[in-house]
Amino acid sequence: MMDWVLVGSSSNGIDLELQKSMLMERYDIPAVVINKKVSPYNLGVYELYVHEDHLETAQLAIKESMN
Repeated sequence: MMDWVLVGSSSNGIDLELQKSMLMERYDIPAVVINKKVSPYNLGVYELYVHEDHLETAQLAIKESMN
């Protein structure tokens, strides 16, 4: 995933899926949620990535949506 930047992480991933949908639908920003959990032990996190070209807009959109 060259040129993709981490913009958020979560232990359950539901909030990241909502953020991903918001970024794609409202702002037309490609986003990807990656599951980095280890299943048998429930360790790790989910991570949200956007392409570096959209980083600033994505960060502002996510911050705005939390208010």
